[in-house]
Amino acid sequence: MSAAGLMRVLRRAWRLPLLILLLGLGCAIAACLPGGAGRVPSPAPMVWWSRRLCRLLGVRIVCHGTPLAGRALFVANHVSWLDIMVLAAVCPTHFLAKSEVAGWPLFGWLCRRVGTAFIRRGAGDGAQAAAAELVWRLQRHDGRVLVFPEGTSTDGRGVRRFHARLLQAAERAQCPVQALALRYPVAGGGTHPAVPFIGDDELLAHLWRLLGEQRIEAEVSCLAPLPAGIGRDALARRSHAQIAAVLAGDDPQPRRAIG
Repeated sequence: MSAAGLMRVLRRAWRLPLLILLLGLGCAIAACLPGGAGRVPSPAPMVWWSRRLCRLLGVRIVCHGTPLAGRALFVANHVSWLDIMVLAAVCPTHFLAKSEVAGWPLFGWLCRRVGTAFIRRGAGDGAQAAAAELVWRLQRHDGRVLVFPEGTSTDGRGVRRFHARLLQAAERAQCPVQALALRYPVAGGGTHPAVPFIGDDELLAHLWRLLGEQRIEAEVSCLAPLPAGIGRDALARRSHAQIAAVLAGDDPQPRRAIG
């Protein structure tokens, strides 16, 4: 076994027990959160737990700019399930996830308990119900939701077309939209090869891979807010352009380390 392979084994050996403890603690916290129709739990426990999970996995987060306070619809590019933990550590918010996530072992239950909303792909009654719930959440005095308008994860090298219908909720709720650009850079350019969750990747196998990594850099850029009232297509185009510019290397914002 190479020295690098041995170090991965050692990292997994000490991280795995701590991960199990952290998951157990997360389950205990999630079980105590209020639930039921018409109730959305505070995102604060998710922020606390996500920061500790990122620290355990060796993820160092650097934030450029500041996320909006108050009601907002956040949009971000999507590389991995790890995005949720990184973004939650930076920006207290709830998430909109694809319905398949609800069936993931343990993580699906945790997502439901912390107030994640789920949407089925395609049109139909399920999509309309999810859109209505999204508007309802954004209309609350503390309404904050983050969506991934690409609809799928990518390899991190670019950003796919945004589905504008996901931004219609901001128009109906009359709340601003803020784009969050997410990168996992490595020396020499590109994306950390262990991070993208694409193709036939499975959650547990991917998590096992991350447990062996020494350090993962995550950069979140909080970009200029866009006002409601300009139309969902304009919101999609402009937020997409903002994120694409960051991924292309144009990011003049100040930095602050999170973890």
